[in-house]
This record gives sequence, structure tokens and C-alpha cells, in this order.
Amino acid sequence: MKSILIPTDFSDYALTAVSTGIALAKKTGAELFLLHIFSAPSDWNRIPVEKQQEHPEHEARMVEAEVKMDKFLKNKMFKGVKTTGITRPGIVQEEVMYVAKLYKCNLIIMGAHGTGESHRYFIGSHAQKVMRTSPVPVLSVKKDFKPASIKKIVFAANFEESLSQPFGKIISFLKATGASLTLLYINTPSNFKDTPSVRKAMQKLMSAFPDIKMKGEVYNAMDVEKGMLAYAEENKTQVIAKVTHNRSKRAGYDFGITEALLFKSKVPVLSVMV
Repeated sequence: MKSILIPTDFSDYALTAVSTGIALAKKTGAELFLLHIFSAPSDWNRIPVEKQQEHPEHEARMVEAEVKMDKFLKNKMFKGVKTTGITRPGIVQEEVMYVAKLYKCNLIIMGAHGTGESHRYFIGSHAQKVMRTSPVPVLSVKKDFKPASIKKIVFAANFEESLSQPFGKIISFLKATGASLTLLYINTPSNFKDTPSVRKAMQKLMSAFPDIKMKGEVYNAMDVEKGMLAYAEENKTQVIAKVTHNRSKRAGYDFGITEALLFKSKVPVLSVMV
């Protein structure tokens, strides 16, 4: 893992994401890129200064963003970690994707609202939008999460499609945490599979990554989402990793399983697009 992107609005939620990024950077030597997006036209930085001065409200936001970032980077928690602060105008989702591609980031970490909070904080949130479209793995963490607590990770999938490519994207994260890994299939009445067939599919993935120690589990439940949440709670899992698909054209209230997990789970969710 060489680079980690952390979008921040300097809130407590974003601070948890930053703390998680710092912990991973110290273990991997990755560079952190902190990104703060302020409200202004996306081409603001290319507008001549005299034209910018015609819009003092945007100029004020730009100055405020730069001051906040400079002050934040002076925090002693960044000691020993290579960190670059970036302030950009525009739309959060678009800028996150742009910067992640520009700096070839291996992971995006975002603070996220969740269960116990109003749906309105999650539906249409930046975390939801980025998760839906990012080709880079997205680790969404809840406020007050402690990165040092990661001891068990579950990788949940249907094991019907090739998983080598998405799984390969999170190898560096798995190695950095040093956590135990469980491949999880939720067996439901509507999509029942016999255990030998599932274990055979899991073994195929295990064989493709012999240097990663993992085991497979089949868990019976009435539906996938409830099964994952129940398994995670019963087994004291600290991170749920889930393969997802591009959902950019879906309405914000039309939750996919990964989004529902993020909203309802008490632990971080690592989404990786197939």
C-alpha cells in the first residue's frame, strides 16, 4: 500500500478516518493524502485572480479551506507519517475520484454516519456516493472507531464470479492489519447452495492467494444482509469486507446490500468493486 486518500471536512467522523489512515500508514509506509473540498465552481483554480475577486464568497471559502488544512497538518498525530494536504473546489464525489486516480491511491478512508442516526444523514451522503462508484476500495468507519482493534475481518461474497481481481485490491490492507480473515457465504432460502459447492468455490480463491491465511464459513440466514450482521456480531468481527457493483444510476434511497451494511453495522465496512 503506497498511498491512502482521506476526504475530510474536519468533523469528528473525518477525524476517525484520519486516525485509521495514520495507523495503516505507520504499518505500511503509505503516504496520506488529505482532501478537503470547498463549495465553488470546479474550474475555480483556473479562473484569473481578477475574476475570482468578483466572487468574494468563493474566495473566502478557498482561504478558509487552506487555513484549516494548514492548521490541521500541524497536529502532532501526523509525526512520522508523510502527509500531503489538498484543498480543491467542486463536487465531493467527483473530486475524490479525480484525486484518487491522480495519486494512484490504493485505499480511500471515509467517516460515515450510521445506525442510531437519521436516514437523512446517510442517504445521499458523500460516503454512500463514493462507495457506489469508486474503483478503489473504500473503508468507511464510524465515529470513535479504534483502528488498533482490528483483529478479525470477514470477506463476504456469493463466490459465483471471479473474485481474484477485487480480492487482490485489498491484500495490502489485510496484511497491514494482521487480522485473521474469514471468507463468508450467507446461505439463504432464496439462494441456497450445498456446503461442499461453496467450500469448493472458496478453495479456488484461497489457492489463488496462498500467502494469505484464511478460512471459509457458510452461515444460514433468512436474508444476506441480516446474516452478515448477525455473523459479524456473533464472531466479534471488526471489519466487514464486501464485494460491490457500480450503483451510480440507482436512487439514493435504493440501498444495495453493502450500503445497508454500512448504515446498520456497528463496525467499519470495506467495499471493493468487482
